[in-house]
Amino acid sequence: MDNGRSESPMKVLVWGIVLLGGIGMFIVWGLTNAYPGSTL
Repeated sequence: MDNGRSESPMKVLVWGIVLLGGIGMFIVWGLTNAYPGSTL
């Protein structure tokens, strides 16, 4: 089922969304902890 080293576009797209989502959540978490009095 695995075609060697060729990555399927869908898998790459999913990984891109996961990575960007994780980075975005990390930034939001950092901002909310840096300014505990403010609400985003």
